[in-house]
Amino acid sequence: MNIQSYAKKDIAANQIETALSLYFEGRDLFSVVTLAGAAEEILGQLLQGRNGKAGTFRSIWEMLRPANRKAPGSEGQSGQESGTHIHMDLQQEARFLLGRAIDDYHTLTGTLSENMLRFQRTEASSL
Repeated sequence: MNIQSYAKKDIAANQIETALSLYFEGRDLFSVVTLAGAAEEILGQLLQGRNGKAGTFRSIWEMLRPANRKAPGSEGQSGQESGTHIHMDLQQEARFLLGRAIDDYHTLTGTLSENMLRFQRTEASSL
């Protein structure tokens, strides 16, 4: 066994960087959503611990989990789930979660990678 210690902040940064690579390449937006959501959850927990506000944080990832979606029969609404399908604007969801994860990373560390800055410039120019 080769157990090592990994900083949660670094894990989240790696997830964001992988998500950004996929996003910029226009590939696998489902993985972008998953990776950015996971990073946002990790960073949110770190920020919660830093701010000492236990119990008040609810991450976007938690809100997106199927158990928290509306019941079947509400199909056709953005971001809703039926028994076998999820209805959402995948591009918008990827952009939203990347933005949240990057904002949380910046809040926690005070820094941004070149890819994070590129994403922010791209988003700012699309407004």
